[in-house]
Amino acid sequence: MPSSSSASLTFQIEYPTCNCGKPSPMRKSKTKENLGRRFLGCGNYEKGKKNCDYFYWIDPDPKEKQMEDKIETLKSEKRDLHLKCQEHVDMLQELVNENMKLKKKLTVKVGEKS
Repeated sequence: MPSSSSASLTFQIEYPTCNCGKPSPMRKSKTKENLGRRFLGCGNYEKGKKNCDYFYWIDPDPKEKQMEDKIETLKSEKRDLHLKCQEHVDMLQELVNENMKLKKKLTVKVGEKS
């Protein structure tokens, strides 16, 4: 009979190093503007030690995503407005053509009476 054994896997994450040569672990922002947004920072950050100001956002800026979404919405609205505008131009052209036909008929009728 085969024997059962359990195997465990361990993962070790290697963080990039900052300019001080220390690992730069991932942290989460606690500020109101970026609450929960992940970043990498100097290994000496928050330890009261002099740090090298190494900083890198991992998560994209949510404001940028909102702006990109708004831009796409505006582009879509612009396309819709362009189509509506073209429809109105076409309708106007039809009215101009109809007006010209009616003028010709009127001119013929007036000419017949004289």
